[in-house]
Amino acid sequence: MRVVEAKSGIMLHQPVKPGATGVRASAMLALTTKYRQGLALSEGEFLRRTGQGNVLYELFVDGDPVCYGWVGQGGSRVGILHNLKLTVPDRAFYIWDCATLPDHRGRGHFQTLLKGLLECQGASSAAALAAVDTGNTASRKALEKAGFKPMFSYFSLRVGGRVLVSLAIRDGKLMRAQPEFDRVAGNALGAA
Repeated sequence: MRVVEAKSGIMLHQPVKPGATGVRASAMLALTTKYRQGLALSEGEFLRRTGQGNVLYELFVDGDPVCYGWVGQGGSRVGILHNLKLTVPDRAFYIWDCATLPDHRGRGHFQTLLKGLLECQGASSAAALAAVDTGNTASRKALEKAGFKPMFSYFSLRVGGRVLVSLAIRDGKLMRAQPEFDRVAGNALGAA
């Protein structure tokens, strides 16, 4: 039996404005540089990601972790979907693998995390990038509210673990997806 898996998403970007604020007074955004128990991944995976140029930010409210997000720095290479890759442009950063812990959902924590990431990365970056699954309505709305705009849509089809096709749609034109991600990587502001 062959398993067919189709996924789709939207690549987004936003210019970063240094000095923007947005983290609530009761919340604290922290850069997590060392593995600790309670993270949503193994120590090995944490070390693999940080070794590839990614950093983990956690949002704490009243001392408790409620939300987290990974950030790929300029030059790091991140996986997007079914073998699609993005090399993060210089002077840009890529937000990925974010989650709000189940008991804390629906309270605006992801929005606060996004604002905090934009604020702390704004001094060294000109653009923020993110990709979101088309079915993830909550994340799409939070990203839009934070100012992210669509660059292009993409989808991929995999059968039995093998990628058959990955395509992108930009300005009404259908094209291969990987060259579109490479085009983003070649643009210093990430807004190709």
